[in-house]
Amino acid sequence: MIVVKHKVLENKVPAITMLFWISKLISTMLGESASDFSSQIFGQQHQTLGELFTVGWSLSLFIVFLYLQIKSDKYHPIFYWNSVGLLAVFGTFSADTLKAVTGLHYAETTLIFFVLMIGFFVAWYATTKDLSIHHIMSRYKEAFYWLTVAATFMLGTAAGDWFATARSGGYNTDPTGLGLGFLNTGVVLGLIFLMVLVYRAMFKPKENGVAEIASFWFAYILTRPIGASFADYFGYNFDKGILGNQWMTVIGIALFMAAVMMLYKNDQRGTQVSHG
Repeated sequence: MIVVKHKVLENKVPAITMLFWISKLISTMLGESASDFSSQIFGQQHQTLGELFTVGWSLSLFIVFLYLQIKSDKYHPIFYWNSVGLLAVFGTFSADTLKAVTGLHYAETTLIFFVLMIGFFVAWYATTKDLSIHHIMSRYKEAFYWLTVAATFMLGTAAGDWFATARSGGYNTDPTGLGLGFLNTGVVLGLIFLMVLVYRAMFKPKENGVAEIASFWFAYILTRPIGASFADYFGYNFDKGILGNQWMTVIGIALFMAAVMMLYKNDQRGTQVSHG
Protein backbone atom coordinates (compact mmCIF):
# COMPACT_ATOMS: atom_id res chain seq x y z
CA MET A 1 0.00 0.00 0.00
CA ILE A 2 1.30 3.43 -0.97
CA VAL A 3 0.72 6.21 1.54
CA VAL A 4 0.77 9.72 0.09
CA LYS A 5 1.64 12.40 2.60
CA HIS A 6 0.21 15.87 2.05
CA LYS A 7 2.00 18.79 3.58
CA VAL A 8 -0.25 20.50 6.11
CA LEU A 9 -0.18 24.27 5.77
CA GLU A 10 -0.80 26.82 8.47
CA ASN A 11 -3.57 29.33 7.91
CA LYS A 12 -2.78 31.47 4.84
CA VAL A 13 -5.11 34.44 5.47
CA PRO A 14 -5.22 37.19 8.11
CA ALA A 15 -7.70 37.48 10.94
CA ILE A 16 -10.62 39.76 10.13
CA THR A 17 -9.91 42.63 12.50
CA MET A 18 -10.66 46.34 12.28
CA LEU A 19 -7.07 46.85 11.15
CA PHE A 20 -7.77 44.37 8.34
CA TRP A 21 -10.60 46.58 7.04
CA ILE A 22 -8.62 49.79 7.45
CA SER A 23 -5.69 48.29 5.54
CA LYS A 24 -8.02 47.08 2.80
CA LEU A 25 -9.54 50.56 2.40
CA ILE A 26 -6.09 52.15 2.25
CA SER A 27 -4.98 49.63 -0.38
CA THR A 28 -7.92 50.55 -2.62
CA MET A 29 -7.25 54.26 -2.24
CA LEU A 30 -3.59 53.72 -3.10
CA GLY A 31 -4.44 51.44 -6.01
CA GLU A 32 -6.69 54.02 -7.64
CA SER A 33 -4.29 56.94 -7.28
CA ALA A 34 -1.18 54.94 -8.21
CA SER A 35 -2.87 53.44 -11.28
CA ASP A 36 -3.97 56.85 -12.57
CA PHE A 37 -0.65 58.53 -11.75
CA SER A 38 1.41 55.77 -13.36
CA SER A 39 -0.75 55.71 -16.50
CA GLN A 40 -0.28 59.47 -16.95
CA ILE A 41 3.40 59.61 -16.06
CA PHE A 42 4.52 60.03 -19.69
CA GLY A 43 1.88 62.66 -20.45
CA GLN A 44 -1.43 62.55 -22.30
CA GLN A 45 0.31 62.30 -25.66
CA HIS A 46 1.87 59.00 -24.56
CA GLN A 47 -1.14 57.56 -22.72
CA THR A 48 -0.73 54.10 -24.26
CA LEU A 49 2.90 53.93 -23.16
CA GLY A 50 1.85 54.92 -19.66
CA GLU A 51 -0.79 52.22 -19.56
CA LEU A 52 1.66 49.56 -20.74
CA PHE A 53 4.14 50.74 -18.13
CA THR A 54 1.48 50.51 -15.42
CA VAL A 55 0.31 47.01 -16.28
CA GLY A 56 3.93 45.90 -16.64
CA TRP A 57 5.20 46.88 -13.21
CA SER A 58 2.00 46.22 -11.27
CA LEU A 59 1.39 42.76 -12.76
CA SER A 60 5.05 41.74 -12.44
CA LEU A 61 5.31 42.75 -8.79
CA PHE A 62 1.92 41.23 -8.02
CA ILE A 63 3.07 37.89 -9.44
CA VAL A 64 6.27 38.06 -7.37
CA PHE A 65 4.56 38.79 -4.05
CA LEU A 66 1.69 36.38 -4.68
CA TYR A 67 4.20 33.65 -5.54
CA LEU A 68 6.04 34.33 -2.29
CA GLN A 69 2.79 34.21 -0.32
CA ILE A 70 1.60 31.00 -1.97
CA LYS A 71 5.02 29.39 -1.57
CA SER A 72 5.05 30.30 2.12
CA ASP A 73 3.59 27.74 4.53
CA LYS A 74 1.61 30.39 6.41
CA TYR A 75 0.12 33.86 6.17
CA HIS A 76 2.92 36.38 5.75
CA PRO A 77 1.73 40.01 6.19
CA ILE A 78 4.37 41.54 3.90
CA PHE A 79 3.69 39.14 1.03
CA TYR A 80 -0.09 39.05 1.50
CA TRP A 81 -0.69 42.79 1.75
CA ASN A 82 1.71 43.75 -1.01
CA SER A 83 -0.20 41.29 -3.21
CA VAL A 84 -3.44 43.04 -2.23
CA GLY A 85 -2.01 46.51 -2.84
CA LEU A 86 -0.60 45.61 -6.24
CA LEU A 87 -3.82 43.84 -7.20
CA ALA A 88 -5.60 47.11 -6.43
CA VAL A 89 -3.48 48.78 -9.12
CA PHE A 90 -3.73 45.98 -11.68
CA GLY A 91 -7.42 45.35 -10.93
CA THR A 92 -8.22 49.01 -11.54
CA PHE A 93 -6.41 48.95 -14.85
CA SER A 94 -8.04 45.66 -15.92
CA ALA A 95 -11.58 46.86 -15.23
CA ASP A 96 -10.97 50.17 -17.00
CA THR A 97 -9.35 48.43 -19.96
CA LEU A 98 -12.29 46.06 -20.47
CA LYS A 99 -14.64 49.01 -20.81
CA ALA A 100 -12.28 50.94 -23.08
CA VAL A 101 -11.60 48.00 -25.40
CA THR A 102 -15.14 46.62 -25.64
CA GLY A 103 -17.10 49.86 -25.46
CA LEU A 104 -19.41 48.33 -22.86
CA HIS A 105 -21.17 50.53 -20.32
CA TYR A 106 -20.35 50.50 -16.61
CA ALA A 107 -23.58 48.68 -15.74
CA GLU A 108 -22.61 45.94 -18.20
CA THR A 109 -19.02 45.56 -16.98
CA THR A 110 -20.31 45.51 -13.40
CA LEU A 111 -22.61 42.62 -14.32
CA ILE A 112 -19.79 40.77 -16.09
CA PHE A 113 -17.48 40.96 -13.08
CA PHE A 114 -20.33 39.99 -10.74
CA VAL A 115 -21.00 36.86 -12.80
CA LEU A 116 -17.25 36.12 -12.86
CA MET A 117 -17.09 36.38 -9.07
CA ILE A 118 -20.10 34.09 -8.64
CA GLY A 119 -18.46 31.63 -11.02
CA PHE A 120 -15.36 31.52 -8.82
CA PHE A 121 -17.51 30.92 -5.74
CA VAL A 122 -19.31 28.04 -7.45
CA ALA A 123 -16.03 26.48 -8.61
CA TRP A 124 -14.49 27.02 -5.16
CA TYR A 125 -17.33 25.24 -3.37
CA ALA A 126 -17.63 22.49 -5.98
CA THR A 127 -13.93 21.73 -5.62
CA THR A 128 -13.42 22.07 -1.86
CA LYS A 129 -16.96 21.87 -0.35
CA ASP A 130 -15.93 24.82 1.77
CA LEU A 131 -15.99 28.63 1.43
CA SER A 132 -14.26 29.43 4.71
CA ILE A 133 -12.72 32.90 4.87
CA HIS A 134 -10.92 32.08 8.11
CA HIS A 135 -9.05 28.88 7.35
CA ILE A 136 -7.29 28.71 3.99
CA MET A 137 -5.02 25.73 4.52
CA SER A 138 -4.66 24.10 1.10
CA ARG A 139 -3.34 25.22 -2.28
CA TYR A 140 -6.72 24.70 -3.94
CA LYS A 141 -8.51 26.91 -1.44
CA GLU A 142 -5.77 29.50 -1.65
CA ALA A 143 -6.01 29.62 -5.45
CA PHE A 144 -9.79 30.12 -5.36
CA TYR A 145 -9.42 32.70 -2.60
CA TRP A 146 -7.11 34.86 -4.70
CA LEU A 147 -9.19 34.44 -7.86
CA THR A 148 -12.20 35.64 -5.90
CA VAL A 149 -10.24 38.56 -4.43
CA ALA A 150 -9.19 39.59 -7.96
CA ALA A 151 -12.80 39.44 -9.16
CA THR A 152 -13.96 41.61 -6.24
CA PHE A 153 -11.40 44.28 -7.11
CA MET A 154 -12.59 44.45 -10.71
CA LEU A 155 -16.25 44.30 -9.66
CA GLY A 156 -15.73 47.08 -7.13
CA THR A 157 -13.92 49.22 -9.70
CA ALA A 158 -16.69 48.89 -12.27
CA ALA A 159 -19.46 49.37 -9.69
CA GLY A 160 -17.78 52.46 -8.24
CA ASP A 161 -17.46 54.06 -11.67
CA TRP A 162 -21.08 53.15 -12.42
CA PHE A 163 -22.27 54.92 -9.28
CA ALA A 164 -20.04 57.99 -9.69
CA THR A 165 -20.18 58.68 -13.45
CA ALA A 166 -22.77 61.07 -14.86
CA ARG A 167 -24.79 60.31 -17.97
CA SER A 168 -23.93 63.63 -19.58
CA GLY A 169 -22.14 66.91 -19.00
CA GLY A 170 -18.56 65.83 -18.33
CA TYR A 171 -15.46 64.52 -20.04
CA ASN A 172 -16.17 61.00 -18.80
CA THR A 173 -19.83 60.06 -19.22
CA ASP A 174 -21.76 56.82 -19.41
CA PRO A 175 -25.37 56.25 -20.55
CA THR A 176 -25.96 53.98 -17.55
CA GLY A 177 -24.12 56.11 -14.96
CA LEU A 178 -25.93 56.93 -11.73
CA GLY A 179 -24.21 60.31 -11.46
CA LEU A 180 -23.51 60.43 -7.71
CA GLY A 181 -20.02 61.83 -8.14
CA PHE A 182 -16.88 60.78 -6.29
CA LEU A 183 -17.68 62.19 -2.85
CA ASN A 184 -21.31 61.08 -2.69
CA THR A 185 -20.39 57.60 -3.91
CA GLY A 186 -17.76 57.28 -1.21
CA VAL A 187 -20.13 58.54 1.50
CA VAL A 188 -23.15 56.43 0.48
CA LEU A 189 -21.20 53.21 0.03
CA GLY A 190 -19.17 54.02 3.14
CA LEU A 191 -22.33 54.18 5.24
CA ILE A 192 -23.49 50.84 3.82
CA PHE A 193 -20.05 49.39 4.60
CA LEU A 194 -20.26 50.58 8.21
CA MET A 195 -23.73 49.08 8.53
CA VAL A 196 -22.38 45.71 7.39
CA LEU A 197 -19.54 45.87 9.93
CA VAL A 198 -22.00 46.82 12.69
CA TYR A 199 -24.18 43.87 11.71
CA ARG A 200 -21.19 41.51 11.87
CA ALA A 201 -20.09 42.90 15.24
CA MET A 202 -23.51 42.96 16.90
CA PHE A 203 -25.21 39.86 15.54
CA LYS A 204 -22.08 37.74 15.11
CA PRO A 205 -23.34 35.49 12.30
CA LYS A 206 -22.29 31.85 12.56
CA GLU A 207 -18.70 31.37 11.43
CA ASN A 208 -18.56 30.12 7.83
CA GLY A 209 -22.34 30.29 7.60
CA VAL A 210 -24.05 31.87 4.61
CA ALA A 211 -24.68 35.19 6.39
CA GLU A 212 -21.11 35.43 7.66
CA ILE A 213 -19.50 34.63 4.33
CA ALA A 214 -21.89 36.82 2.31
CA SER A 215 -21.51 39.82 4.64
CA PHE A 216 -17.71 39.51 4.54
CA TRP A 217 -17.49 39.50 0.77
CA PHE A 218 -20.11 42.25 0.45
CA ALA A 219 -18.02 44.46 2.72
CA TYR A 220 -14.86 43.40 0.88
CA ILE A 221 -16.33 44.46 -2.46
CA LEU A 222 -17.48 47.80 -1.02
CA THR A 223 -13.98 48.73 0.12
CA ARG A 224 -12.89 49.09 -3.51
CA PRO A 225 -15.33 51.82 -4.66
CA ILE A 226 -15.16 53.56 -1.26
CA GLY A 227 -11.38 53.91 -1.29
CA ALA A 228 -11.24 54.72 -4.99
CA SER A 229 -14.02 57.33 -4.78
CA PHE A 230 -12.33 59.22 -1.96
CA ALA A 231 -8.97 58.94 -3.75
CA ASP A 232 -10.47 60.45 -6.90
CA TYR A 233 -12.32 63.15 -4.96
CA PHE A 234 -9.22 64.33 -3.13
CA GLY A 235 -7.06 63.84 -6.22
CA TYR A 236 -9.29 65.67 -8.71
CA ASN A 237 -12.01 67.69 -6.97
CA PHE A 238 -10.85 68.75 -3.52
CA ASP A 239 -9.62 72.36 -3.59
CA LYS A 240 -9.46 72.21 -7.41
CA GLY A 241 -7.36 69.06 -7.38
CA ILE A 242 -4.50 70.55 -5.38
CA LEU A 243 -3.33 67.11 -4.22
CA GLY A 244 -3.54 65.37 -7.58
CA ASN A 245 -2.75 61.71 -8.18
CA GLN A 246 0.91 62.27 -7.35
CA TRP A 247 0.38 63.42 -3.77
CA MET A 248 -2.50 61.01 -3.22
CA THR A 249 -0.13 58.21 -4.25
CA VAL A 250 2.52 59.44 -1.81
CA ILE A 251 -0.04 59.69 1.00
CA GLY A 252 -1.43 56.27 0.11
CA ILE A 253 2.02 54.65 0.16
CA ALA A 254 2.80 56.17 3.57
CA LEU A 255 -0.51 55.03 5.09
CA PHE A 256 -0.24 51.58 3.51
CA MET A 257 3.30 51.04 4.77
CA ALA A 258 2.25 52.08 8.28
CA ALA A 259 -0.73 49.71 8.23
CA VAL A 260 1.34 46.78 6.94
CA MET A 261 3.98 47.36 9.60
CA MET A 262 1.27 47.28 12.28
CA LEU A 263 -0.12 44.07 10.80
CA TYR A 264 3.36 42.57 10.73
CA LYS A 265 4.03 43.47 14.36
CA ASN A 266 0.66 42.07 15.42
CA ASP A 267 1.40 38.86 13.56
CA GLN A 268 4.81 38.58 15.19
CA ARG A 269 3.24 39.00 18.62
CA GLY A 270 0.41 36.63 17.76
CA THR A 271 -2.17 39.17 18.88
CA GLN A 272 -4.62 38.93 16.00
CA VAL A 273 -8.09 38.80 17.55
CA SER A 274 -11.06 38.75 15.20
CA HIS A 275 -13.48 41.69 15.53
CA GLY A 276 -14.90 41.80 12.00
